[in-house]
Amino acid sequence: MSRPLELSYHWRAPASLATIGLIICVTVLVHSRTAGWGGAVAGVAVLWALFMATVWGRTRALIEVDGDLLRVRRYFTTHELSGADVTTVREYLTANGPSYKVRLARDDRTCYVPSALLRQGQSTFLGWLLSHCPDAELDKGSRKTIDRLRTQGLIE
Repeated sequence: MSRPLELSYHWRAPASLATIGLIICVTVLVHSRTAGWGGAVAGVAVLWALFMATVWGRTRALIEVDGDLLRVRRYFTTHELSGADVTTVREYLTANGPSYKVRLARDDRTCYVPSALLRQGQSTFLGWLLSHCPDAELDKGSRKTIDRLRTQGLIE
């Protein structure tokens, strides 16, 4: 049985700081009781909720290799990719580094692989790709990343 990769960032610190900031802002606004303080409290609460939803969504990232199967999850839906189904791979840049869009032949859908959000996400995904999907079409960015990881000795 395989194990999922660990998250590459510590989510508790941003969540804690945002919550402390929310408490401070709400306390100051409630005690000041200036005109429009209720709307300001609601606005701060909405911004906090949006930030926390983003943090929570990032914690949902998953990559798990089990032989020929690759299980990935970006936010809600978990997809199982078989090496034989992968036709094309496109790299896209995120704030944390490159992640990948994978096109499947089986039902002509695109799955997202959140490799930038997980420790060893790139090397795990690209190593699986090279060993189980040798005929997959790679874009220029993916090929450059593979060459860089080979030079660093992270994939064979």
